[in-house]
Amino acid sequence: MITEGAILLALFLILMLLALYIPFLGTILLFVLPLPFMMFTIRHGLSLSIFILIAGSLLSIFFGAVTNILIAFMFGLSGLVMGLFYRRKQVIGAIIGGSIAYTVGFIIVYVGSIYLLEIDIVKDFFQLLKDSMEQSKAMVSEINPNLDVEKQFKAFEEALTLIITLLPSCFVMVGIIFALITHHISMPILKRLKFEMPIFYFKDIKFPTSVIWYFLLVSILMMIPGNQESFYYTAIVNLYYILMFILIIQGYSFLFYYANKKGLSKGIPVIILIVSFLIPIFLYLVRILGIIDLCFPLRDKITKK
Repeated sequence: MITEGAILLALFLILMLLALYIPFLGTILLFVLPLPFMMFTIRHGLSLSIFILIAGSLLSIFFGAVTNILIAFMFGLSGLVMGLFYRRKQVIGAIIGGSIAYTVGFIIVYVGSIYLLEIDIVKDFFQLLKDSMEQSKAMVSEINPNLDVEKQFKAFEEALTLIITLLPSCFVMVGIIFALITHHISMPILKRLKFEMPIFYFKDIKFPTSVIWYFLLVSILMMIPGNQESFYYTAIVNLYYILMFILIIQGYSFLFYYANKKGLSKGIPVIILIVSFLIPIFLYLVRILGIIDLCFPLRDKITKK
């Protein structure tokens, strides 16, 4: 047990070293980082895995900045939580738990970078956008002095304000995406290593029908005018976009399910996914499809046919 833990810990540190310092390949390896913790947790449970997580986080400091501890903790915690649910054969629980763990991890890394390195990545990024916008305004004013610059840039300023408001939602959405990617990368590897895992793919995702009612309720609350700087407004807006994101995931899941049942190429739903991100209007159609999938038994009818 101790030997296995040491080997998996060494594997994690090697993967982390490669992920941090190898371009492009490192991005893919990031999603493999939770794997050693998954494997150890599946075999030995929670208690010993916590010690491995702490050891891996502390040893990661030898690879560079102090924030490496936080990064290692984030991926290690996600692997531990997902492994705990895999041990119980609860794949949906693993994805939900992994999403929460990643979200908490991102928040810890963000807050840690502020206090340890005195760098606020989000604040600096938005300040850079604001500075660029002011420079653009000045350039446009010089080119066309008669143009109402403030009116032209009002939409951009409102969008920037909305993005700042949606920062909590961004953490949650990225956490969900990371958990889904980690799951789909880990499953084939775990099966090849003879871990008994229940089969579950992206096309099998089916959220509870209650998501529709939550979305409807939050949509109604969004129509009630209020102070945009209040906590109430921030919470409602973030809930709205999180639920909308869930419905979009449901829509994509149905597309993959339909393609699988009809024997279509796997590339078709992937192309639709990419195109919908490039042409945002398609995201509305995908969201509507997600709503329909939750409200009506479309999958049962496709399966029967």
